[in-house]
Amino acid sequence: MENETYRLTFFLNATHMVTIDGKNSSIHPHTFEINCFIKSQKFTAFEIMENSINQILNQLNNQYLNELEAFQNIVPTLENLTRLLYRAISANLESVGCKLVELEVAESPVRTFIIKEN
Repeated sequence: MENETYRLTFFLNATHMVTIDGKNSSIHPHTFEINCFIKSQKFTAFEIMENSINQILNQLNNQYLNELEAFQNIVPTLENLTRLLYRAISANLESVGCKLVELEVAESPVRTFIIKEN
């Protein structure tokens, strides 16, 4: 049996400031590259999957992440952003009959955090 997966790529422009070991970084921008790996038991039009994901990403695009409610209790690191996106995108895709099986979020061409389904 084949292991068939869709990969959809998105870009998210946002700024943030992180605190690591008690030190604050400067406020700085990123163009995050987001790769969603999706499975579906039935044919699902790309537009349906894209719209479902964009509902989440549009809330974050061109925002200062530290000011958003989702990041009031956590630092908007690459890892925490990826975890938040994984949960939100998974829920939206499930509502259209799809399953997010892997999410890659890159803050630069050489820095990527990945969450895979177990």
